[in-house]
Amino acid sequence: MTAMEPLYLRDFKLTRDPFNVTPDPSFLYWSTSHKEAIAQLRYGIEARRGFVLLTGEIGTGKTTLIRALLQQLKSTTHSAFVFNTIVNPRDLLRYVCEDFGILNYDQAGKEIYDYLNLLNRFLLEVYRKGENAVLIIDEAQNLSSDVLESVRLLSNFETTEDKLIQIILVGQPELKTKLDLPVHRQLKQRIALRHHLGALSFADSREYMANRLQVAGGSISIFTSQALEALYACSRGVPRLINLLCEHALLNAYAAGKKQIDAAMVVEAARDLDVKVPQEYKNPDPEPLRAEKWQTKGANGPAKSDNPNRPDRGSGLEVAPVIPAAGGLLRGAVPQPFFEQMIGALTEAMGPMAPLVVEDRISALGESLEIFPKARLEELIESTSQEILHEPLKLHFQRVMSDEMRKLERFDQWQFGEEKNP
Repeated sequence: MTAMEPLYLRDFKLTRDPFNVTPDPSFLYWSTSHKEAIAQLRYGIEARRGFVLLTGEIGTGKTTLIRALLQQLKSTTHSAFVFNTIVNPRDLLRYVCEDFGILNYDQAGKEIYDYLNLLNRFLLEVYRKGENAVLIIDEAQNLSSDVLESVRLLSNFETTEDKLIQIILVGQPELKTKLDLPVHRQLKQRIALRHHLGALSFADSREYMANRLQVAGGSISIFTSQALEALYACSRGVPRLINLLCEHALLNAYAAGKKQIDAAMVVEAARDLDVKVPQEYKNPDPEPLRAEKWQTKGANGPAKSDNPNRPDRGSGLEVAPVIPAAGGLLRGAVPQPFFEQMIGALTEAMGPMAPLVVEDRISALGESLEIFPKARLEELIESTSQEILHEPLKLHFQRVMSDEMRKLERFDQWQFGEEKNP
């Protein structure tokens, strides 16, 4: 272990720091959203589509994804990566020329025309060789209107058939807001592909941590199930926050001489980092995962519940319930009491993180809790149930929600009976 490595590595049998916040592509977890993002980026470059837009909240892994993309580019693709703050069009052109290697760093003081001329000759030569060029601009939401307009003008480097330079704009959601301004409507119209990186779901968060620990020679087992819940609740699935919380939790465990991280250590780490702790975790001894409380180890057959009133008693859950078709659920928004029932049922299945999971799944569908359409309830229930790791509890949740949907359908049939049966 070198002097720069964390003290806890040896205690947890880790070969390297698994939760370093630097954008190291070797730690990149390929969630569905990340796979879609890099597929669009590569297609945009290889098909010479011009502009591609990648957005995401702070800490969702945009820069790490770009680093991975740079590693995957063909040897015939020349790249320039702008990640510093650019204050004017002249500086932008100078930096692009420097990063493409067509201008030495000591050749400063040229005029805009000189830079454009150098870049044009370079791009034409690259194109004649059958090669490609891509310009990637990170933190693009910080660019001024003048600089963004200069970026748009770069896309004018083209032949009658192809774009000579492909441009990827990477930034926070504010970038989309900026592009919606009338002054940038021409630039917005030129964006051929776009992708938004969202926060991770609970299942993806767990796999994200498992992947990083595996790369570092460790195992996800150093975190208890309750700790994983607390991590998701406090981080809300944002990778950078997961890294920070995990690193501080490992330090807390090391300081306490513990070999496993529990929920209390995660909550302590969140407080140390001034990360908001959800109300249900403000108790100094957070409630354990309910699924684990109900489950006991059986010598024969699957585990059964300690509680005789729990649904995994008996044979009632041997077959997955069928959620009814939404034929009668196509009118208006879902009433809020339905979501109260849903969150209650999900809390029984996975503990206090249930409200966050419901909110996350609704957001992933592009909807809101206040006006969620009844026609999409089946999608929401199916998506939410996938976050329940204990199979009997998942089946019980689906059965409860199936009953609630039938009640809602019967209410709609009564409410709109005259229109349905004239």
